[in-house]
Amino acid sequence: MSIRSVASFIRWRLVPLRYLQTLSTNRRVARERWAMPSREMNDVQTRGYAPGPSLGPQALEAISAIYRPRTAEVQARTTGHPFVNLFRAEDIRADNPVVRFAFSEAVLGRAAEYFGNQVTLDSIQVLYSYPTEGAPRESQLWHKDYGDSRSLHCMTYLNDVQEPQDGPFAFVDRADSARIRRSPFVRRIDDAQFARELGDGEVRYFKGTAGTSVFVDPAACYHYGSRCRNPRLAIFVTFNTDRPFVPPIPLVDANAQALFDVAREVRPDLSERFLRTLLRLNG
Repeated sequence: MSIRSVASFIRWRLVPLRYLQTLSTNRRVARERWAMPSREMNDVQTRGYAPGPSLGPQALEAISAIYRPRTAEVQARTTGHPFVNLFRAEDIRADNPVVRFAFSEAVLGRAAEYFGNQVTLDSIQVLYSYPTEGAPRESQLWHKDYGDSRSLHCMTYLNDVQEPQDGPFAFVDRADSARIRRSPFVRRIDDAQFARELGDGEVRYFKGTAGTSVFVDPAACYHYGSRCRNPRLAIFVTFNTDRPFVPPIPLVDANAQALFDVAREVRPDLSERFLRTLLRLNG
């Protein structure tokens, strides 16, 4: 392993270094007034999670028609993350139902409430999780996300996830996550160790029919996902503060202007300043 690779590994794995990064790589962005937090976002503030919006049958059918055929192209791997993002740059269009959902009041509006308008878009993903064998790996292990001090997932199932073999998203709430031992390293924890540290805390499972969703702060709540025997398809829209520790995923970062142009068309009620902040186009 080269010196550069070692330095990159240490920088990623050490939590304090990731927190210090924000002091040198980020700047304050524009703010504008938004409504007081909804009950859902108050719940995320206190518990770490809350029910999310539902996709209607028409939107669900339109999304499935685009993304389900793409699952046939997926080549399962025996290492790395056990999922593939099916959302592509070519999907950044005003008529794309995933884009419209991500920028909707039900999703973006709640994120703006949670972050007090100091919000940036980290990712729009349609994740196809495929069955795996052997011990859990990567995101199948218990972990928090360390891309920022606060984050918000809106996770929406595109197929029914009702049984353990369907791979329900598992998490513990904000209070129970505080039971888990702190470490200067980003931790990936197996079930046995996690159970010892959790004690009598509760593991929760997000189950639901296609179209149901949940809001979770993955920086506050320990969680795992993609442990499925049956393939799972889900939308993940993730937001961070205006001073995240890491850039948005490459697809968002490289297509920020295109996303801005589409957002202006989808949400003409939002100011240009707010959308530029959202997509880190200020300055």
